[in-house]
Amino acid sequence: MIGKILRTAFLAPLAFLVAQPTAAQVGASDQAEDYRFNQDYAPDPAIWAIRDEDTTIYMLGTIHALPRGFRWRSPLINQVIEESDVLVLEDSDYARNLDALDLDTKMMGRMDRRRPTSAQLTPEARPHWRELINRTVLPFEAVDTMPVMLALLTLGSTGEVDQRGVSYSEFGVEPALEREFLSRRRPIETIEDSGEVMYSLLRLDNAEVMADLSRMLVDWSGKETGYFYSDDWEERFGDEYWAAEHAWARGEVAEEFSIGIGDGLIGQSIDAMLLDRRNTEWARWLEERLEQPGTTLLAVGAGHFEGNVSVLVKLDERGIPYERVN
Repeated sequence: MIGKILRTAFLAPLAFLVAQPTAAQVGASDQAEDYRFNQDYAPDPAIWAIRDEDTTIYMLGTIHALPRGFRWRSPLINQVIEESDVLVLEDSDYARNLDALDLDTKMMGRMDRRRPTSAQLTPEARPHWRELINRTVLPFEAVDTMPVMLALLTLGSTGEVDQRGVSYSEFGVEPALEREFLSRRRPIETIEDSGEVMYSLLRLDNAEVMADLSRMLVDWSGKETGYFYSDDWEERFGDEYWAAEHAWARGEVAEEFSIGIGDGLIGQSIDAMLLDRRNTEWARWLEERLEQPGTTLLAVGAGHFEGNVSVLVKLDERGIPYERVN
């Protein structure tokens, strides 16, 4: 599961890596044949609502990338789309933000000044680092100069050179919703500046992080890249491979959620930045949005509605009532 979490979680903020080989890019739909899967159920992903006398905010957990032909639309989702005046996403090419951070420029400048990761690792960890990168289609020198968090996210999104199955961002929930709202000439907004979110995470590139990476590399068994991120990672096939997507499409909401890069400093930092801090900010945004009359559809990653730091938990902490509507 970890590979798919990483592969779908960071597509928009990593847009400046367009030079990466085509075969490694999610959305390159001519590169691989999909895993086969069966859907013998009526899709009904979880939707929540926050309401007051003149405002309704629907909250839909999404999957950013899905296999071709995966069904997720439900009558309720169709109804919500019809009712909503505006769509709010984590990131969108159709949302204007004149004050958005120029992540590409800031990151390229940071990489130009950066000491390579291999020079900062312990001698015992360096050969493992090279082996991990060599398991992918990416050139060693390019990954070695990236800020370490960016390198780990990129390696996680690329993984083994495997032509057996791919999730495609073009078939994810957000592009479909964008098409619906564009066709109705309704506005699309973003809940945050994704560039600022990613840059705040990627600035975590210090000696303590390098020490944790060295430990992870030395502990790595040398098996497939998925095992680097999770000791209990395993490859799955067919319906089992898409188990998480099926659970989401059925409307199941897990009690626990983590980005999935272990419980060390790196894993804790990523969870804190990408889950806890963002969910806190999003709950504040939702509270403020209630002051704006109308109907809004907020569609963000399903993992933000799971676990003990979820958006729902943050809403509870603010005393903002919500209800699940399916």
